[in-house]
Amino acid sequence: MLKFETTSGQALDLGVPNQGQALVPSNKHIQTIENSYKLPQPKNENEVLEFFKKEKWPEIEAQKFYNHYCAIGWKIGGKIKMEDWHASAKNWMLKAEELSVRAGHIERSRDTRTNDKRQSQIKDNLHTIRNKNYNQPL
Repeated sequence: MLKFETTSGQALDLGVPNQGQALVPSNKHIQTIENSYKLPQPKNENEVLEFFKKEKWPEIEAQKFYNHYCAIGWKIGGKIKMEDWHASAKNWMLKAEELSVRAGHIERSRDTRTNDKRQSQIKDNLHTIRNKNYNQPL
């Protein structure tokens, strides 16, 4: 241990920290190892096209995915840096399926509503017409 003498004649032990001084470890020499399996963004559009083709999805969906994330800087929600574009692409595919199913339900409900309107017009109890004559008594 190293000991030095101060101007007041007291010995300082450099191996023991001062009571008021906090020890802070120096971790600058430790480097974090990034996961090599994570792909933050594809190299080009062709890589996305190939991935969608491998997953048996149409080329137009691959282009939509690539253009969308290219436009927002490969961030999720416009804020968080994308960690794995393959996972995001699979989520895109799941969302597309969900939206197409939902659109099918909406279309069927629209058809039902228009059919109901047609039937109600046929069974119209009030017998109304568009050009009403308010001078005519009821």
